[in-house]
Amino acid sequence: MLICFGEAESSSEQGSFSTAKIWHRIAIVAAGAIVNIIFGILVYFLLMTGSGVNRSTVIQSLIPEYVSENTVLQAGDEILEMNGEKTKIKSDVDDILFQSKGEPLDILVNRNGENVHLEVTPIGIQSGEITRYILGVEVAQAEKSFSNNLYYGSLETVAFVNSIGDGLIMLLTGNVGLNQMTGPVGISKMVVRTNGVYEFVYLLAVISLSLGITNLLPIPALDGGKILLLIIEAIRKKKMDEELEIKIQSIRFYLFNIIVIVYIIS
Repeated sequence: MLICFGEAESSSEQGSFSTAKIWHRIAIVAAGAIVNIIFGILVYFLLMTGSGVNRSTVIQSLIPEYVSENTVLQAGDEILEMNGEKTKIKSDVDDILFQSKGEPLDILVNRNGENVHLEVTPIGIQSGEITRYILGVEVAQAEKSFSNNLYYGSLETVAFVNSIGDGLIMLLTGNVGLNQMTGPVGISKMVVRTNGVYEFVYLLAVISLSLGITNLLPIPALDGGKILLLIIEAIRKKKMDEELEIKIQSIRFYLFNIIVIVYIIS
């Protein structure tokens, strides 16, 4: 007869969670989140490589309505760096523009084979309470090929993972409020509004990766909190007092319910 034991089982039976080696227990607790992360990354990578939409950093043209505000960039310029950060894909440019808050940028471009430093002030576009910053240019599409699809798909995937991580850091540091988080109701509305398979798969990757990374945060209500306790146990080389662990588990339960309520309200 096969007997299964859960993570929370405090059993001395061979094969139970509590009798497993400490690193095995950490691996068991982290497994679900890691699977979510790997799945999200894989889905996004396949989406990017399969789409063949490879956006370079070569300026194709200036956007007509912003020509008067854009006096230094020219069609044909390849944006190499912005404020010392290398730009290989359009996502890199967008991220730096977002971080700039509208402050002037030192941009290194390749113009007719020569590297030129330019000072450019981003153009602010107001959309409700949010200000988006742009350069007022259209970038060219890179050539579609198998090697280019893999190259740009890989870079876009790395940028995607970084953007999710940056978003969580901004939340933890208070730069993003809880009211800007999207709960289950908001997510369901986004799913309904998705226009076609591409957007749906993109949203699937975002949710999977966000869920995986969030679940690994060292917060008592999440698996990351449990992992933190196991790491402390490994350092102490001594099991935590069972009564204290039960109390911590209770706190996890209540915090989890609070998080769920916040998500639903948002």
